[in-house]
Amino acid sequence: MTILNALKGISGEFEVQRVLGTFGTVVFTVSVPALVSTGVIQASLEGFCLAYPAGIATLIGTTAGAIALKDRQVAKAKAEEKAA
Repeated sequence: MTILNALKGISGEFEVQRVLGTFGTVVFTVSVPALVSTGVIQASLEGFCLAYPAGIATLIGTTAGAIALKDRQVAKAKAEEKAA
């Protein structure tokens, strides 16, 4: 199992939500420390240490929540389709 399998949905194909969520999280993880260290974003060390983990947690939580909601709705629709 490769790490790319995590980006595949129920159907076995890559899903837009998973790919964009992963891409956004990776870009945030890399770019924010780079922008703070170069001085493009002015932040105190304390402010950065408080806001950065919260930002990553928000991105991961939002992506996971959206994917879980969509998967639940797809499973529900498939169950209703079978019952009808």
